[in-house]
Amino acid sequence: MKCILTFSLLFLTTVFFGQNNKTEEPAMLLDSTLVATNTMEYIDPNEIESINIIKKNTTINGVLYYGQIFITTKNPKKYDFISLDQIKSEFTKIKSNDVIYMVNGVLIKDNIETFKLDRNYILTVEVTNSNAFYNLRKNDTKFDIINILGKTKENLDSKNTILLRGHEAIGIK
Repeated sequence: MKCILTFSLLFLTTVFFGQNNKTEEPAMLLDSTLVATNTMEYIDPNEIESINIIKKNTTINGVLYYGQIFITTKNPKKYDFISLDQIKSEFTKIKSNDVIYMVNGVLIKDNIETFKLDRNYILTVEVTNSNAFYNLRKNDTKFDIINILGKTKENLDSKNTILLRGHEAIGIK
């Protein structure tokens, strides 16, 4: 009887402690929307009105966060956040799940499930298949790379640049 009680107590404690996912990051709430910490890289700092930090641990969607950061913007209705999966379904025709996400040429490695971008920030979405790379053509693993170009100064300048090609001067005989 003692063995059964010990085993059941051990089983219940492992199930109880195994259910709670822990993260070392605080919960980032931008205008009451939970966003990943790397999402804040793509928010204009001049649009932030106030920041409130609460050092109380909280659990959101089964994930334990160490503190909360509430960020209020000057125009809360300006942002329309969409997830990476929504970007994939709305801006591309990709049906497979094997996808690598990039924003402005930088790989998104962490918080892919909670990473969100403002719909108004997206300039273009480029899709590259792994077959486009010579070294990966013989590989059995096939995947797509989605590069999301945002409305940064560099991207807007390169988008608005018109290249004229030719070897003759225009207007000179």
